[in-house]
Amino acid sequence: MTLTLRKCAMATAVLGALAAGDASAALRLSDALEGNWFDPAADGRGVQFEIAPHPDGDGSHLAVTLLFTYDAAGKPLWLIAAPRISEFGYTGTADLIKVEGGNFGSPIPPGSLTNEVVGQMTLTFNSCTSATMDLQMTPASGLQSFTWNLVPVTGVGQPSCVYQRKFEGCPSFATPAPAYGDRACMISGSFLGQDITLTNEITWVIDQKVNIGGDNAQQSILRIEPGTLLVSSGDSFDHIAVNRGSKIYAEGRQYAPIILTSPKELPGFDGEPAPQDVGGLVISGNAPANCNPNCVAEWDNTNRYGGSDPMDNSGIIRYMQVRYAGYVFAPNRELNSFTLNAVGAGTTLEYLQSYKGADDGIEFFGGTANVRYFVDVCGGDDSIDWDEGYSGKMQFALVVQQGCAGEDHGFEVSNSPTNFDATPRSRPTIANFTLIGGGAGSASSRDGFNIKEGSGGNWYNGIVTNFKRACISIEGAATQAAAGPANALTGVLTINNTIIHCANNYREGTGVTAGYAQAWFTGQAGNVAGDPQLSGFLPTGTVHLNKHFKPTSDWFMPTDYAGAFRSNRREDNWTLGWTKGVN
Repeated sequence: MTLTLRKCAMATAVLGALAAGDASAALRLSDALEGNWFDPAADGRGVQFEIAPHPDGDGSHLAVTLLFTYDAAGKPLWLIAAPRISEFGYTGTADLIKVEGGNFGSPIPPGSLTNEVVGQMTLTFNSCTSATMDLQMTPASGLQSFTWNLVPVTGVGQPSCVYQRKFEGCPSFATPAPAYGDRACMISGSFLGQDITLTNEITWVIDQKVNIGGDNAQQSILRIEPGTLLVSSGDSFDHIAVNRGSKIYAEGRQYAPIILTSPKELPGFDGEPAPQDVGGLVISGNAPANCNPNCVAEWDNTNRYGGSDPMDNSGIIRYMQVRYAGYVFAPNRELNSFTLNAVGAGTTLEYLQSYKGADDGIEFFGGTANVRYFVDVCGGDDSIDWDEGYSGKMQFALVVQQGCAGEDHGFEVSNSPTNFDATPRSRPTIANFTLIGGGAGSASSRDGFNIKEGSGGNWYNGIVTNFKRACISIEGAATQAAAGPANALTGVLTINNTIIHCANNYREGTGVTAGYAQAWFTGQAGNVAGDPQLSGFLPTGTVHLNKHFKPTSDWFMPTDYAGAFRSNRREDNWTLGWTKGVN
């Protein structure tokens, strides 16, 4: 039969009849693979691909495949299939349906189409520029079976497609890991004095602690391509540790985030993914911390951090998710989704998400690291945690604890667990945050802010709502003393232009004067105790609480609203395209 390339609007009319197929792990589908593809060896015959997220919202996609031809009488004939390919898959099988009736380029009268299953199609994507389509026809169809090796009509595919290579095997620094898919490679041990790249045509299996560089010696570089998938080997301790003096360049994209997750998210693995399925990402730097010179990771006495360089540079991380991470060895000995040990302000950290971790979403142990655009969904402990003298910056942060099994505090902040007045004192600057607790019926979700152990901090333009115990909890005499009297604050601990709305807005812990938390909050400019009237996590209006944040640091972006989002317009929702479980 002769096939022609035409875009067909009737695809949605037949989707309900299409069967789903299986998939394996690696390349992830997106609309970057859409368009016209053809087989150069088959007289230019080809197909139209349209990639659509599956309505189940599980991360899988339908690869709607449209082939067009005419029957012997000259009537239009469509062949359509839509294999369902999992989030971490690249191949699927579906029924091939012959659709008859209607005319090309003309409206389709209701009831004029007829559907008939005439075979099965298996579709495999190898890269942005290579796909294989195998059609096995039923004898009754009168059509011949065939296989096409397809390339995009343009020859290069869409510019936004990041999967530029076919899988050709594991590099020399890795070993094949067929139990995790036929495009999987495992890395383990230490990389000393090396520059390695984790490319995105491979599923990377992290086995135990993967050390990048020595401690300020044998510096190494870890590069991770956009769209790369990393999974644990199945051990809670599996994690990447970038040590002092070494760097990580993990630059995902909005449409191709880097993902570190549980192997149970891979097709064919038994069981459901759960917190503690993977350790997480650890970065250690040479920035100041009040434990210096004896700063040692709480879970690993070989992991040292801290120094005297506030502008220390550990690399770049953009558009990265860490799912089902964290490991609790013992109380106060935990791995987090993102653990930043004395990381310096020369490091770029943007668009980071923790999803269903066992411990904190992100924890700062000292350092001066700056983070812009952070999301935590359903963590097991605190969403944002700091101690040991953290003094960096954060702007645009979303915390969602609704419907979650874990979560403790939105912010849990300390100066030092052993010396509440240690210097440098924890005093970061945080702007434009939205914290949504789990509510009265949640298992935990205690406080929006739990400020303790002498911590400072300067917060601006936030929303805190629906926490079970309190929106704001201040604990310890050292914390109150550092903040100063409510009517004469020292500037060490402040909050402005913020809305809070919990069943109980204020709480004082041991050592704090009764009523201090309320006096501290209400005595500062622009604060409101009232319903923020959110629609999900977004404001209901175009501008929410018209309060201006005019930063003195040029790192921050000036804003005129409270919370992490200016409006409910799509262009203001910076979580779109790269997060999980948010939209």
